[in-house]
Amino acid sequence: MNSSTKQVIAVAGCKGGVGKTLISVNLALALAKKGRKVVLVDGNLDVPDVGVTLGLEKDLDMNAPETSRIEAYGHGLLRQGPSGVNVLTPGGKPIWRESINVSHAVEMIDSLEPLAPSLDTLILDTSPGLAPDNITLIQAAGEILIVVNQEVVSLLDALRLIRVLYRIYGVQKFGIIVNAVSNRRSGAQQFEKLQAQLKDEVEIVLRFLGTIPFDKTVAESLKEQKALLEHNPDCRASKAILRIAHQLHSMPVTPPRGRIEFFLPTRIKERV
Repeated sequence: MNSSTKQVIAVAGCKGGVGKTLISVNLALALAKKGRKVVLVDGNLDVPDVGVTLGLEKDLDMNAPETSRIEAYGHGLLRQGPSGVNVLTPGGKPIWRESINVSHAVEMIDSLEPLAPSLDTLILDTSPGLAPDNITLIQAAGEILIVVNQEVVSLLDALRLIRVLYRIYGVQKFGIIVNAVSNRRSGAQQFEKLQAQLKDEVEIVLRFLGTIPFDKTVAESLKEQKALLEHNPDCRASKAILRIAHQLHSMPVTPPRGRIEFFLPTRIKERV
């Protein structure tokens, strides 16, 4: 991969609490450690929490020392995070919105185009649910990773999300990560159940990227507001995330598909 090629990864899951932010943050760090120029974007337009997870909300004073590390960008703040990852989070406090509109997502997608020269990998941490703006953000990525856990409801919600993305936007390929598993076999069984429910929709292709074990170190890292790979890179969950990152690093970049997409003008030029 050269510096002009863009891999855009959306980490999604219809159910809240399955670990999307944990996976987004630590995949960003893992890929940065492999030499990627990574921008991590908090795509939760209602309750952003990437900045809190990384402890970046502790100092938002634009007049404080080291202000070169904080840059006002559109409606958000672009800050330097751990391992050289640049983190784009919404500026100010979350606001209640009377209506949910796709235009919010399209505006966000378009606003990131100037960042294209400075990155080769964008990781988008998305919201739970099937709101139109959230679905628009998810489908705009080249790679869509669906996160589930061992709960039945997470599986059912993942099915809803996959079917909406397929039937409305024609998305056919999904990576599946099973988080907080008791053992690898139980995670594989959850993937098999998902695959069985979609067997009649033959154009949908699921790729099992792996499992992340339940690990008390995860709760410790969240309490300290540090990325898991920084808090304890040798724990079982960290090693599992590194294995998934290795697969993503080796995957060919998905070409533009002609929909609303991140960095579409730049990626079309790359293809030409």
